[in-house]
Amino acid sequence: MRNLNKKFRKINKSTDVLSFPYYSKKDLKSIKQKKIYLGDIAISYEIINLRGRKKNFLLEFDKVWIHGLLHLLGYDHIRNKDCFKMQKFEKRILKII
Repeated sequence: MRNLNKKFRKINKSTDVLSFPYYSKKDLKSIKQKKIYLGDIAISYEIINLRGRKKNFLLEFDKVWIHGLLHLLGYDHIRNKDCFKMQKFEKRILKII
């Protein structure tokens, strides 16, 4: 994950999840197909496993893949209001699954 983060985001540290969207947010809005390829999500087993030891591994894994999926759908957390919006949506999805 450190290598991927360094290569694609120019950040030389590990991270829990990376998303690689296939479409831009603008292009995604114009797609009419029901089934599309959104992109790839890379998840760090090591980080999730460490968190999972203290809590619940599957819950931590679900939080991370949901976060990655929302990035593929065009959500981000650069601004505080966007971060709040994304976290709220993550919690709603977690309650459903």
